[in-house]
Formats: sequence, C-alpha cells, structure tokens
Amino acid sequence: INDRFTIYGTDQIVNIESLMIFDRWGNQVFQALNFSPNDESIGWDGRHRGERLNNQVFVYVAKVVYIDGKTETVRGDVTLLR
Repeated sequence: INDRFTIYGTDQIVNIESLMIFDRWGNQVFQALNFSPNDESIGWDGRHRGERLNNQVFVYVAKVVYIDGKTETVRGDVTLLR
C-alpha cells in the first residue's frame, strides 16, 4: 500500500536535501529536508496542515545528492487517490 510518497533510490544516493510538494495552484503542501532515500517515515501522507487533501495531481521537486557529491534536481507529478 502506498501510504506515503518519498524518494527511492540506489546506494548511489546518499541524501535528499529537500522534497517539496505543491498543489496545482503552486501552494506548497509538504516539505522535508535532509533525509535518507527510501525512508517512508519521512514521506508525504497526502495531508496539509493535518487535513486530508482531495484526490488530485501534485507536483514534486526534490534535490538529490549522489555519493560522488553531485546534486540533481528531480521533478515530476504524483496523483493522490484515496
């Protein structure tokens, strides 16, 4: 069950500097900073300020740090379904 959205990756990713999620109007609904990849406990649970959000498409932006020190900004969308 996909209860949380987070960044997954191989052992080549050492840190997620930031993960931000925005609604279709550009409002930030989630932010997590400096966490390890594959950690579902840090992920977004589809809530904003404690309120469950309705089904819709959200945009995510993540800054990923690799083992060689390089960083990459990853963007995409995620659909919230309940």
